Amino acid sequence: MFPRTFDYFSPKTLAETMDLLDDSTSETKILSGGQSLLPAMKMRNISPKKVVDIGNLKELNFLSKTESMLTIGATITTGTLENDLEIACLMPALQETAAEIADPLVRNLGTVGGNLCYADPVNDMPTTMLSLNAYFLLASNAGKRMVSADEFFLDSFKTALKTNEMLTEIQIPFEEGKVGSAFRKIKKGSGGFTIAGVAAQVSIVEDTSVSACRIALGGVGPCVFRAKKAETELMGKMAEAPVLAEVAALAVEASKPISDLTASENYRRKVLGILVKEAVELAYKRAVMGGYE
Repeated sequence: MFPRTFDYFSPKTLAETMDLLDDSTSETKILSGGQSLLPAMKMRNISPKKVVDIGNLKELNFLSKTESMLTIGATITTGTLENDLEIACLMPALQETAAEIADPLVRNLGTVGGNLCYADPVNDMPTTMLSLNAYFLLASNAGKRMVSADEFFLDSFKTALKTNEMLTEIQIPFEEGKVGSAFRKIKKGSGGFTIAGVAAQVSIVEDTSVSACRIALGGVGPCVFRAKKAETELMGKMAEAPVLAEVAALAVEASKPISDLTASENYRRKVLGILVKEAVELAYKRAVMGGYE
């Protein structure tokens, strides 16, 4: 199938983009890498009247690091994150997530911002950003505002973005002390959609007990979410087998998977428990080994 007719705009600056969005409605879509939007338009699941292509906005294509923060421009490709050795060392969950997205073609064209804003329940970047306590800078002609990952993802394909706003950058704080992160998922085929995914970030204190943790689940609910009871269960403990089993059970209990052509509800629950154990245990081991230090 082919998309329905639409008006196409290719602004050269962020200011020009803001002006286009000021005159927009809910029937306007931003095109970044196009790896999610274009297939949806071809299937006519989405039929915007206006498409604003931000692929030429060089000011959004950047990576920067300070002592306290990693900042990612919205049009950075997932392939860039996959191949960045510094990110692989500092935030392994982020690199592991990028490496698991679809196939090399999609990773080299699809952008981090597009993956996040499309908010497909089976997209992987939202899961990891939620586990890493990321913040999203949203911009419009009315000004800028910062929204946490906890507040950004509202429902299937629905985010906190207003019709005149766009995501310009993602900020991920470096946690103090010994911290580790990990991402694990299972998908159908080599480039298929996620059946279930888990991202975890764990901080420890000197006796190697857990002082902070965030466990995010994807593909097992209407949108990504944190397994907060599972997080609480892990606090103050070491990630040993009995503890991991209880953490996994609580995460599975919090999930709301569905049955579809990809996998059944029961299968998603079964693999989710395994993935939680693997992701949390690996994040914990990385923290013990030194984490970001």
